[in-house]
Amino acid sequence: MPGSIFREGGAQYYLLKNNKKRLVKLCDYVRISDIRQGCEEPGENGGTMNLVQKYGGKYLRNMEDLNRIADHVAEYRSRVDGLVLVMASMHEIAEQTLTRAETFGEEISRDKLDALFSASELQTAALMACALEKRGVGARVIEDIRGQSLDIVDRYRGKHEIMLDRIEHAFLAGEVAVIPGFQGFGDFGMEDRLGRYGSAATAVAIAGGLKCGCELYGNAEGVCVVDPKVSESRTVFPKISYEEAMELTALGETDLEAGAIELAKTLGVEVFVGPAFNENRIGGTFIVDRSVIVQEAAVSGISVSDDIVIYTIKDIATSGDAISELFEMLGDLSVNVDVISQQTYSENACAVSFSCSGGDIEAIDKAFAGNSRFCNLEVMKKEDICLVSLVGVGMTTHVGVAGKTFATLAENGIRHYNITTSEISISAAIDSDKKNEAVIALSEAFRL
Repeated sequence: MPGSIFREGGAQYYLLKNNKKRLVKLCDYVRISDIRQGCEEPGENGGTMNLVQKYGGKYLRNMEDLNRIADHVAEYRSRVDGLVLVMASMHEIAEQTLTRAETFGEEISRDKLDALFSASELQTAALMACALEKRGVGARVIEDIRGQSLDIVDRYRGKHEIMLDRIEHAFLAGEVAVIPGFQGFGDFGMEDRLGRYGSAATAVAIAGGLKCGCELYGNAEGVCVVDPKVSESRTVFPKISYEEAMELTALGETDLEAGAIELAKTLGVEVFVGPAFNENRIGGTFIVDRSVIVQEAAVSGISVSDDIVIYTIKDIATSGDAISELFEMLGDLSVNVDVISQQTYSENACAVSFSCSGGDIEAIDKAFAGNSRFCNLEVMKKEDICLVSLVGVGMTTHVGVAGKTFATLAENGIRHYNITTSEISISAAIDSDKKNEAVIALSEAFRL
């Protein structure tokens, strides 16, 4: 019948009207809606509507959650031409995997742990495919990461080559493509993730290849205006730019994957982050190009990064060698430095301050003690610090944001230590016990 797919002479074809056949080639970008309606040539009935959805976090804790997702997908399936489900590991399966791994001791090498989680995500994807088939929805698990679905060709520069042949074949067969979130094949036989945990970035990468939208359903139900860690308000942006979302994520809002948002910006993928099973997509956030946002306010949101420490090294030589050695040492320790400042005392001496995560204290202290250039210098360390950040693309066109920020902190008796700025953000390091007071005061000052 028209629209069906069949094999002949080792090749794959689909049948058009009047029993005409057309060869299905690898990565043959045809309009699926045309095939289903038996059009003589692809393109008669307009464009294709494909969609990529990622599920994980609180929406994928156990089999009950998985079946709920399957019910939703079964109802939603007919609304799109091609549907890709990217599955993070079910929490129940991940916990079982970790419990079994712990029988071999506390420490597990990275490649073994990666293999374990890769297997748990594949198991989750296979279970989802089974659940869909039980509901009469065709599904195909795409598991081979070696140049078939998604290949990381440069694990250091993050260049990703998307191979869509198997996804396209699933679409042509009318099947949902179900893909484990852990994808990629790096150098020296090592698997590599896209992003912090991988699933969101994998979903975005596939959406970029298919040139379609991407929906992320996990722990985040949108991008909050004020960091949910310090505010009971759960007001979310209806729409936000890639740049603002990346800044808020990098500066404290941890329910999003900064790498996934950065990849979406690079590939031009519109992303929706919100509550699952919401057919009208109400209550979530669209992350889009800043050119489509009408921005009036200077500040859009506030984020907080906890557990920050500030180091100050006094009487360090102003020569480039000493300062470069300092930050090369920090780089070798994989320390992510947030804020850097330098105060020059004289022609030959200065003080250098930097902030980083409190989790790096032990490694940094040990490195200072063992370095002949720094072991005899005065190294001061201030702990129990947090970084409060104001973010907004409106800062590029508004003046006085910094002045208003510091005036607000001063009026409330909140001392700031280090300051850093970018084109769309201002961050101030303050005492951790003052963060709630600072967030409330700044929210009122900028009417958030």
